[in-house]
Amino acid sequence: MSTDPEEFDQAETLDQLAYEIILLTRYGVQNTPTNKREAIMDRSALILLTRLDAQGPMTVNELAESFGLNVSTVHRQLKAAIANGLIEVVDDQACPAKLHRPTELGKEKLQQELLARQQDLTRILHDWDEEDIKTHAKLLRKHNESLEEYLDMKWPRP
Repeated sequence: MSTDPEEFDQAETLDQLAYEIILLTRYGVQNTPTNKREAIMDRSALILLTRLDAQGPMTVNELAESFGLNVSTVHRQLKAAIANGLIEVVDDQACPAKLHRPTELGKEKLQQELLARQQDLTRILHDWDEEDIKTHAKLLRKHNESLEEYLDMKWPRP
């Protein structure tokens, strides 16, 4: 371990950051805020719908590549979302592979989920000032964009 105080502070800060990211992802994976309300959709459907809404129709292979998952995992997730009426297969003669897009119900449920999450965040961050919330959103986006660049897995943003 270095005795340089600047390096020690950075290591300690990065350790703290890594720990907080572990907790953030734990809560996100468990849908913790939704424990206080009825779930609108499962996490995999939310992520699929979010990606398809942002990018437009995609094949199973494109989705798998964009998430860094194997095709069988994405196929299973798509099958469940299709069975729940959230995603549909697009009949496009120009594309030999099947394209998938959100159904009207899927779009509606996605908007409900995003609104519910906004309401969850309003309750969670009720004692934060507006500037802290803006800074948190800005830094979280910057973190995600850096991670996407590192992984070479860009996420489309509006």
